[in-house]
Amino acid sequence: MAIRSLRSFLAAAMAMASICTANPTIANSSAAENTAGVLPLKMPEQANPEIKNVQDRLYRLALHQARHILTLVHPWSEDPGMKLATESKSIEHFIRPNTGAIAAFAFLYRFGPYDEKVVGLSRAELLEKYIIPMIRYIASTHVAGSRPTSDGKHWGDHWQSAYWASMLGRSAWWLWADLPGDLREGVRRVVAHEAQRYVDKIPPHNLASDTKAEENAWNSMIFDMAILLMPHDPRRPAWEKAFQYWAMSSYLRPADEHSPKIVDGRPVSAQFNGPNLYDDFTLENHDRIHPDYMGCFTLTLTCAVDQVLSGRRPPEAILHNVREVYENLKWFFLPDGGCVYPNGQDWDLFNNTFNWLEVNGLMAAVAGDADAWTYIKRNVATGEKMQARDSTGALYEDEETVYGGQQLLAGEELGREWLALQSMNELNDRPRPLLGVKRLDIGKLIIHRTPNAIHTLSWGAVVMAQCVPWRMDRVVSPDQRDGVGHVRLKNDKKILPVKLVSADVQDSPDGFTAHLTLDHGDAVRAELRFRSNADGSFVIEEKLAALEDIATDEIATGLIGVLNNPKWIYETHRRKISFDGRTAEVPCLSGKSIAGDGVRRIGVDGALSIESRKPLSARYLGAKKIDRGRATDKLYLNYLDGEREWKKGQAISTYEAAITPQADPGKE
Repeated sequence: MAIRSLRSFLAAAMAMASICTANPTIANSSAAENTAGVLPLKMPEQANPEIKNVQDRLYRLALHQARHILTLVHPWSEDPGMKLATESKSIEHFIRPNTGAIAAFAFLYRFGPYDEKVVGLSRAELLEKYIIPMIRYIASTHVAGSRPTSDGKHWGDHWQSAYWASMLGRSAWWLWADLPGDLREGVRRVVAHEAQRYVDKIPPHNLASDTKAEENAWNSMIFDMAILLMPHDPRRPAWEKAFQYWAMSSYLRPADEHSPKIVDGRPVSAQFNGPNLYDDFTLENHDRIHPDYMGCFTLTLTCAVDQVLSGRRPPEAILHNVREVYENLKWFFLPDGGCVYPNGQDWDLFNNTFNWLEVNGLMAAVAGDADAWTYIKRNVATGEKMQARDSTGALYEDEETVYGGQQLLAGEELGREWLALQSMNELNDRPRPLLGVKRLDIGKLIIHRTPNAIHTLSWGAVVMAQCVPWRMDRVVSPDQRDGVGHVRLKNDKKILPVKLVSADVQDSPDGFTAHLTLDHGDAVRAELRFRSNADGSFVIEEKLAALEDIATDEIATGLIGVLNNPKWIYETHRRKISFDGRTAEVPCLSGKSIAGDGVRRIGVDGALSIESRKPLSARYLGAKKIDRGRATDKLYLNYLDGEREWKKGQAISTYEAAITPQADPGKE
């Protein structure tokens, strides 16, 4: 029988935990039971062979990633008895990666079929030579510790430091029986200090541009870590109340202000303190509807796994509005395990291909979602291909990450996901094909999924349109000017900002049409029409006219960003571009330019076919460098360069093009 609710997940996992006192997946199990003063960790057996198979693959990834991380760890110059994997500084990029690395090592030390041949040292050596010296550095340099980092400052009391302390606290919980007494107390001081910062505060809220959903979720975690490490502390009731309160606050909508729904014994309306999530279950961060941040419910769902493994019942708040957010996210998912970004992606593109594993895994484990298992398998397969590129075990190539500590955090994510799957008893695997149209009016975006492509259009914080073929090589880069392009005036290095004037978007079950009017600065008006068809084809029409007397140096509209990366696993590291049957190869990062004046047919690697009844002034411009973790070549369907003058009201250009995508021959 499938797990269909939080209650059944809890019942199954807690029943398994109650019968397990020793487990081959726990190292040093006899010592591990000596956890006086902290909540006991009882591991259930994993009887489901399909789940265990995926766990085994995750564990292998974690082993190899640890081997890579170990190459980065070094003694602290001010005290060789302490170690770290970054420079010694007190800010995020030098603390969070270290707490992530500690968690990665702690997971392998405590759980699973450890293989010292892969890691390069024994479990005992991992603990004594790396984990303990690294925890000692982190605990000592916190504001509750005795020493500053090498920049002369302690870490802590930072907007995100409760999150870093949570990673440290969870690691210590896993290792408790094997940690020196002074280190146990040092970690407790760190966790208690960060918890007390927020215990009496009201969680913040915001809707436009910068949700507080993620911040509230990560701050909720510190209270649960405090309970794990200090269950007999008189502050525990306050921490329990604060965890529920902060977790609940993360995903409140405006509609919740008057909701009579009962969550944790009280009406939602009585728990409302302000929304972080729109009523259509989207949210904004980084000035856009951002799928990455829509998935930040993983922070509190991870605590649900900890709570079950320590014999507690998670509050219902952790899933409030989460299933509905996840239903939205499914419309964004691609066959490589990644995500389409209708408002562009300012973070790493390929980093998130693997990070979606945690979103999908926790929705399978905690919420029993019927589609999640299909997505998990995509994520794992992609992760294995990523790691196979590098002999040291690194998942990511250096140029693929924007966040500097991502390599160090990857092992921690793998460990938490392995534990989430360990807490599952039965697998609900009943995936549905997801085709059709999803319109999110508050978020001002629409998605059309067809067997051959995903079409997206956004007309809110970002105006952008994409036709992404249904392929492992997604081809299309989420450039924020996709479908729109830019205008640059004479003697101006900057492109003009885009401002939406009006939008009329009509949808049906098998497609959508849209008429957008937008202005490039005060200089050029664009009339844009988009048509999304059931067969996967996508039609773009554009008319440009001068709003005043102007001179331009470059008009580059009808943009299709094309990924062309040197090492990404699903790309060939070059693109074949054809203009009216004449084919040229564009190596990645070559900066090669191809003119297509007067062309009617354009092809991109056999993945996209573009046709126009009238001649296009097209241009393909190869990227010269990596930007935001990816290389984006730019194909413009309407390219007019060189100095040109236009009178007010003069028509500048017009074009119409139909884009036909080709899916992978062996697609799922």
